[in-house]
Amino acid sequence: MSFEVTFDGMRYSCVNCAYCCSCKNWRVFLSYFDMMRLKGYENYIEKSNSNYEHVLALRNGKCGLIENNLCRIQLEKSYDTKPAMCRLFPFSFMVKWNGDLLLILKHYCSGVQVGKCSKKTIKHAIECCEELYHDQLSEFSLDFAERSDKTSLNEKTEICWEERAELGKYFFKIKKFDSFSEKYSEIFSEDISDSIEKLKSKNNGFDEKTQKLREKETLRYMYELNKREHFRKMSFKKELDNLINVGIIIDDYKDLLKGEGAVDSKLLLN
Repeated sequence: MSFEVTFDGMRYSCVNCAYCCSCKNWRVFLSYFDMMRLKGYENYIEKSNSNYEHVLALRNGKCGLIENNLCRIQLEKSYDTKPAMCRLFPFSFMVKWNGDLLLILKHYCSGVQVGKCSKKTIKHAIECCEELYHDQLSEFSLDFAERSDKTSLNEKTEICWEERAELGKYFFKIKKFDSFSEKYSEIFSEDISDSIEKLKSKNNGFDEKTQKLREKETLRYMYELNKREHFRKMSFKKELDNLINVGIIIDDYKDLLKGEGAVDSKLLLN
């Protein structure tokens, strides 16, 4: 199955923080292939009531195989011996309205940075998804696809999903908040200048160059969430209103990536 990348403008490079090994709000599920590779590590594996029969065991609230922020499996054997779920992090997937798969990047990982993700890294993430979820991917695609070919523009108007995707591109292929406000007024005949001014005011303490960069990155992240379709059950108008609020939240942070991480934690972990 093909995957659509949702995180243009972002890349990942491990910083050895071991956050992925903390098992905070998640467990490491083990596939059949993982169990084959992990011979000799049975004392660090336990039964699970999930769709996967086994998970890595915890010791003191985190993975029992982590020592001094380093993975024993990788040190003693190889990176490729690690469970697919470990190798996949901080990537994952979601299902698009039409059943296609969306490759996503979890911004609460400290290794997520502004930049271009290599084709090799993307290929590796997709391979890990395919290994971990295997034949479940087709089931997920069917289960989470929308049953209707229509979605809501606002409370009164319906549009097709393809039109909604094109509107997303139209709104977010910009670099300025003012341009976003103008497009909103054009489509919905509604003035949101107060919300946009509130958004812009968050950047007042920065020099002009930094303000422009922050506007660009805020809009980029808003578009990333749009492509992930977190808010697709809402009308497109309400989705945009939510994304403006997301922009206000992350712009409260001096480091925008920390703000994005905070938002992603709420969207993906809760």
